[in-house]
Amino acid sequence: MSRSRKKKLKKTTIVSRIILIIYLMITLFMLGIIISMNILPSKYLIPSLIGYVFITALFGLFAWKNNFRNWLKIVSNIIFVIIIGICGCGLYYLNSTFTLLDNIKDKDYQLVNYYILVLNDSELQKLDDLEGHSLGIYKLSDDTYDKALKKLEKKVSVKTNSYDSYLSEADALMKGEVDSIFISAVNKDMLDESVDKFEESVRVLDTISIKIESNVKVKEADVTKEAFNIYISGNDIYGNIASVSRSDVNIIATVNPNTHKILLTTVPRDFYVQLHGTSGYRDKLTHAGVYGIDMSVSTMEDLLDLDINYYMRVNFTSLMKLVDAIGGVDVESDYSFRAVSGERFVKGINHLNGKQALAFSRERKAFSDGDRQRGKNQQKVIIAILNKTLSSTTLITKYTEILDSLGSSFQTNMPTSKIYNLVNMQLDKMPTWTFESISVNGTGKSEFTYTYPHQRLYVMEPDMNTVNEAINKIDAVEKEK
Repeated sequence: MSRSRKKKLKKTTIVSRIILIIYLMITLFMLGIIISMNILPSKYLIPSLIGYVFITALFGLFAWKNNFRNWLKIVSNIIFVIIIGICGCGLYYLNSTFTLLDNIKDKDYQLVNYYILVLNDSELQKLDDLEGHSLGIYKLSDDTYDKALKKLEKKVSVKTNSYDSYLSEADALMKGEVDSIFISAVNKDMLDESVDKFEESVRVLDTISIKIESNVKVKEADVTKEAFNIYISGNDIYGNIASVSRSDVNIIATVNPNTHKILLTTVPRDFYVQLHGTSGYRDKLTHAGVYGIDMSVSTMEDLLDLDINYYMRVNFTSLMKLVDAIGGVDVESDYSFRAVSGERFVKGINHLNGKQALAFSRERKAFSDGDRQRGKNQQKVIIAILNKTLSSTTLITKYTEILDSLGSSFQTNMPTSKIYNLVNMQLDKMPTWTFESISVNGTGKSEFTYTYPHQRLYVMEPDMNTVNEAINKIDAVEKEK
């Protein structure tokens, strides 16, 4: 062999060894992550490890031995650079997954928001303008309220006028007795719902947020071998998923991994129930959300006589982002109708983007059945999302978009290990899931509520026959083998 050919071979060998070292570092790191996550089934993992050992040994020979032709080394170098690139993409996806799960885990808390409200025509335009002006507050034995008020008073100096209730301070604002009021976002929602033209008359000058820990106890289940219940709470707000607000959607997903069946049980938002741990007036189920996810979970457990293992919280932003991320969903409408927000839907199949899916899920005034039909439509949208998301092509082609959509607008207390177990099971068996949906019903009437005891509100008196039917159906799905 000529000196020049030996020199070229030596250079190629050095490059091969550098590539081999990089390859080993990346692939071993990636394999370590996959094994520790337990996300890949054994039927895929073991052949992958055997193939990895064989390919690595073969490349090691090419890299370390000098008795191979130079062109063979060059070809092997190119192949393994491609493999490194593929593994790099794999690490990117794994890192995106870790980021999402860490983000979700870090969101196992709630934000209680308080507003500084002024009249629409007020000269006050920003928080600093409040300096020296009057602020209405109400007497409340609540540590969170006190913390929020102290946080505000550190920012501006105000003259406080104290009232007996948020109704009194709101009335004082409307009459011009104070320049502003300090009120929880939850109580503002109550006023918007019950006081004529209140929402149109005021605006939010600024917001103070207090972070509190969620106290929902996880009821662990072997999610690959036994049935479990997930409470899906859809909050009626945009923005931060951790913000406390009314629970507009209340669905129990009963998942049986043995029969690959998912039962969705919807409870209307206006269902007149006893909030967990309270006495006196019953309340709308949607109002449970204003006391935190803990109250919603416990109240649903009381109503349906079951254990909720985990919860998932979404809001308007979550739904729109996820639907857009997966390229829209096809949903069959029972009626042709126009939503209050202006979107039109035809009887039959409708392809919906995020905004349209939200309008379809929220509409109730267009139907004679009102909230009952809305519950059915919410189930249709959820099933359409699950069917499309569980499609292998959607998961592969839209994976990063799905992660991005969930990262900032989804909250759950399901441990990451359980999520990995479910992914492992899905990859291992690739089961076809069947969905069934039911709803409890009732009769509309006006009643005083626990949250708003001063004025009658529309509620739905439960039909206990439908509640008992739901309890029995959930029990049957849980026990199926």
